[in-house]
Amino acid sequence: MAIGILSTGSFLPRRVVTNKELESVVDTTDAWIVSRTGIRERRRAEDGAASSDLGTIAGMRALHSGGLSQLQIDGLVVATSSPDHIQPATACVLQAKLGMGAVTAFDVSAVCTGFVYGLTAAVGMMRGFPQQYRRMLVVGAEAYSRILDPTDRTTSVFFGDGAGAVVLGEVPEGYGVLSAHLMADGTQAEVVGVPAGGSAEPASHATVSARRHYFHMNGPKVWEFATTQLPAAIKEALLQADLGVEDVDLMITHQANARLIEAVGAAVGISQDKVALTVERYGNTAAASVPITLDEAVAAGRVKRGDVVVLASVGGGMTAGAVVLRWY
Repeated sequence: MAIGILSTGSFLPRRVVTNKELESVVDTTDAWIVSRTGIRERRRAEDGAASSDLGTIAGMRALHSGGLSQLQIDGLVVATSSPDHIQPATACVLQAKLGMGAVTAFDVSAVCTGFVYGLTAAVGMMRGFPQQYRRMLVVGAEAYSRILDPTDRTTSVFFGDGAGAVVLGEVPEGYGVLSAHLMADGTQAEVVGVPAGGSAEPASHATVSARRHYFHMNGPKVWEFATTQLPAAIKEALLQADLGVEDVDLMITHQANARLIEAVGAAVGISQDKVALTVERYGNTAAASVPITLDEAVAAGRVKRGDVVVLASVGGGMTAGAVVLRWY
C-alpha cells in the first residue's frame, strides 16, 4: 500500500523574541547571531502552555486542511524532546485534548530527528497492519523555552517553540513515501541533551543548583556530525528510491542553523533554491521544524503533485534520518 501525506498543519505562538531582546539577557549581539546562524527571531509559548497544547492546535489544523475529523484517525505519533512530563507520553495527553478516542498513541524521542523517525514508524505500521491503521496523525511539538537556560548563549539564541503535523493515508501507487534511511550513534549521546531528571541522574538539590536540568549542546560536535551524517542519510534514501540529486524538487531539512543547511545542501549537491527555510523567523524548533517548514511550503505553493520531496533531520543521540516521497 502506498502511503503519503494527505494534509499538513502548523502552529507558532504569537510572542516573537528578537535578537535585540536577547542582547539584554546574554552576552551576544544581533550581528553575531545572524552571521553565525541566520536566525533573526523565534517564537515563545505563552506562560502555562505545554508542548501538547502547541501540538493540539497543529494537529487540528492538519485535520481541518484535509477535511478530516479526529475520529477518522487510527493512530497518533508525537515527536518531542520537550515533553509535558517524563511520563505519561505526551501523545496520550494530546490524544485526549484532540478527543480522538482510544486509538494508538505514543511518543518518539530522537530529539530534532524525532519527526522523521516518527513519520517512518507510522508508515511502517500502516503498511504492516493496513486493516488497523488507515490514517495516522504525526505531530512534532516543542516548547524548548521550558528547558533552556536563558543565560546560556550557546543554546538560548538558537531555539524556539512551535508545532507541526501531517496526516498520513493511502495514495495512488507511485506516490507517497518512497524510501527512508535512519541512523544513530549512541557513542555520542553526551553531545546533546538534558543531563539530569532521569533515572541516571535523579533530581536533587545538587542537580538543580548545578543547572543540569537545562538543555545543553556541544556546538562543534553537532556541526561535525550533522555535516557528515545528514548528507549521507539523504544520499542513501535517494539511492533506495532509485533517484538522483537531480530528481529532487524540494528539500526540507531540520532548521537548526542557516549555515548548516547551506553546508548540507552543498554536500548533497542540491542548490539553495530547492531548499525551504524558516529558521530566520522561527529559529530551531527541534522535532517541529520539518513539519512546520513543510506546512509553510505547501501553503506557499512550493509543492505540487508529482514533486520529489526530501525530508531530513539531525538531532541528539546522535541521530539522523531522511525520507523521500513523491507528493500527491
